[in-house]
Formats: sequence, C-alpha cells, structure tokens
Amino acid sequence: MKDFFKTSSFKVLMIAVVVLLGLIIYTATAGGSVLANMLGFVSSPMQSISTKAAGSVKNFIDLDGLSKDELKQMISELETENAELLQQLVDYYDLQQENEQLKVQLDISKDLPDQEMEAASVIGRDPSDVFYGFSIDKGTLSGIAVGDPVITQRGLVGIVTQAYATTSKVSCILSEEVKVGAISKKHSESGVVTSNIQSAASGLVRMNYLSGDTELEKGDIITTSGSGSIYPEGLIIGEVQSIEKSENDISQYAVVKPYEDLKNVTDVFVITNFPGKGDEGTEIPLASPGPENSEDAEAKK
Repeated sequence: MKDFFKTSSFKVLMIAVVVLLGLIIYTATAGGSVLANMLGFVSSPMQSISTKAAGSVKNFIDLDGLSKDELKQMISELETENAELLQQLVDYYDLQQENEQLKVQLDISKDLPDQEMEAASVIGRDPSDVFYGFSIDKGTLSGIAVGDPVITQRGLVGIVTQAYATTSKVSCILSEEVKVGAISKKHSESGVVTSNIQSAASGLVRMNYLSGDTELEKGDIITTSGSGSIYPEGLIIGEVQSIEKSENDISQYAVVKPYEDLKNVTDVFVITNFPGKGDEGTEIPLASPGPENSEDAEAKK
C-alpha cells in the first residue's frame, strides 16, 4: 500500500483532485460564470439552430393568423413581383435575340455593303399554306414595302407580298408564284428559279430554261442574277442537286436545294434598298407554253 502512494498514477490523481478543488472554489467565488461560459460555448451553436427553426415555425404559424384582406394583399404583391420578373426575363431574351440579329446583320453587311436591311422575326405561319409563307414583325413603319427581298445569312428566303404598318407577309421562294432570275457564276448560265407543289413539299426549287447541252452539274452554287431589278445580284439561293429533262423534252432544269431551311426559318432580314432597285431592265422571262409551265403562259396573256 505504501508503494502505491509513491507511484506516478497516485501523483496524477492528486494533481487532478487539486485542480478540481481549485476550480470549484473559483467557481463559487465568481458566481458560476466560468462554468456557465464553458457550457455556453458548447451549447451556443445548438441554440442558434433551434432559434432559427423556431422562427420559421413562428412565421408559418403567423401566416395562418393573417386576415383575409392581408392574405389578398400578400398574393397581389407576389403576383406583381412575379409579373415584373417575367417581363425582365422577356426583355432579356429580346435583347439577346436583337444582339444575335445585329451580329448576323453585320456579317451580311460586310458581304453586301451597298444594301439597306431591316432585321425581323417570324411571328406566324399559315398552316394551310403549302408553300411555307410566313408573317414577320416589321412593316411599312420600318421602311418595308411590297417587293422587298427577304434573306438570312444562308441565302434568299422569299419576297414581301403584303406590307402593313407593323407586320408583313412573306411569300417563300418555294411558292409557285415567286420567280427569281438566277445564275451559275461557275458556268455563266442563267435561268429562272421557281417551284411547284411537288418540289416545295421536298423543300426544293427548280432552275428552269437551261439549254439541252447545259454544263451545270451537281454541287454548283446558284445565286441571283439581278435581272429584273427585283432582287440584287449575288444573293445565294442554293446548290444544284441534279439536272433533269424538262417535260417538253426540249430544255433541261436543275433541281436546287436552298441552303436555308425554309420551312423553319425564324429570323430574317428584309432588303429595303439596293443599287439598281426598281430600274427598268431585263425582265424575268415567263415560261414558254409547255406541260411544266402552262400557268406562266396564261399569265403572260
């Protein structure tokens, strides 16, 4: 037993007892503040969490305590705030679309520096129009007139056929009523691009009046020729897919695929002015009588 009092374990025990007694005496004279502070240090985070939770519950309970008029006012304020946020979102998308249009317009202007253009968006399509015409959100107040060509960055889309103050109707080049003087710069061969219900259904147009020994071939790029002063020269139309014999078995025509997806175009540019617009010049020829162009012959009469 005497040996135990000499061991290191006994010494540690005695030190612990002395420290504990000192702590008790100090706590008694300090009013328990130290012990309370120590306990508070441990419990404070939990108290903060519980207080926040209690506040949330209190707010939920307070909502039930609101009167009918107070609830109506709260709903009205929330609806107003929601409407403002929605309008901000719409304005953001409008600005984003406008920026994209301006970027494209700048690119086009570099290639066609002498042309005046007005950006527009497609706002409607007539489901009964088998030639995929559409309406745009710009009209005469923006300088747009009947006969103005309509393009995208990828090429010619159509022509304005009706113009109102703030909207316009565009007939697509897939329409059998639209005729465009066209040329292959590679082979210096010209013709007239038109369409019919069969080719329009496939999203294709035809370049008519090619000679029987035409040199046009698949892959050739077709652009506007500028004849007739309706379309400026050099607008891309599309790419030759094949060369076919005309129904009259005299001439040939090229099947041309437009570069633009004409059935789903969403943003366009209207060419409101260009050098030579409206000048008297070479007319776009009407078709000579034949099975494939009897309607043109009737129009000429």
